[in-house]
Formats: sequence, structure tokens, C-alpha cells
Amino acid sequence: MNQPDRMTSLEEPSIESIQQALNQLLAEISPAFNDQCQATTGSSMDRINQCIELVKAEASLAASLIADCAPQGRPMLAQAQKTLKSLKSLQLLGFIATEELNT
Repeated sequence: MNQPDRMTSLEEPSIESIQQALNQLLAEISPAFNDQCQATTGSSMDRINQCIELVKAEASLAASLIADCAPQGRPMLAQAQKTLKSLKSLQLLGFIATEELNT
């Protein structure tokens, strides 16, 4: 399949379809934090930013546990770092997608 054929099979992007895609990916990346962010009535980007802040707080808690020599601290920090990396990637893609659509 060449590039033009592939492009015609995609739906035309809109703010709504981008928001829906971001929400779907957010739910997959961080289901627990996504549930906490569901009350946010703002855009998907607002929800992503709120989830990033929640994950940062969890990473801070994990660092405290590590400092206290608690065994669950290291896996908790590793998971928080992985989730944070994925959320930052989603944030970047969301920013690019919405900027591209607005130009």
C-alpha cells in the first residue's frame, strides 16, 4: 500500500477525534490515574497534565519509601518512571496533533 492509499483510509482528523484518541491512549497507559482524572472537565491535554502530576507525586512517594529502605519503593518508582515517560510521549503527540490541526 503506498502513502496516498494509506492516507485516504484514515478519517479526517478533527479536534473531537484527537480528543477521543488521546483519551483512549490515556486510559491504556494509566488506567488508575485516568480514573482519578475523569472528573476533570477540561480537554484531554488537561487530563494528561493532571495525570502527569499524580504520577510525579507517586514517584516522590516511592523515593521516600526507598529512602526508608522499604522494599516496595524500587518497583513503585520504576513503574512511575515508565508511566511518566509514556504520559510525556502522549503529551507531546497531543500537542503536535492539536497544533497541526490549528494551523
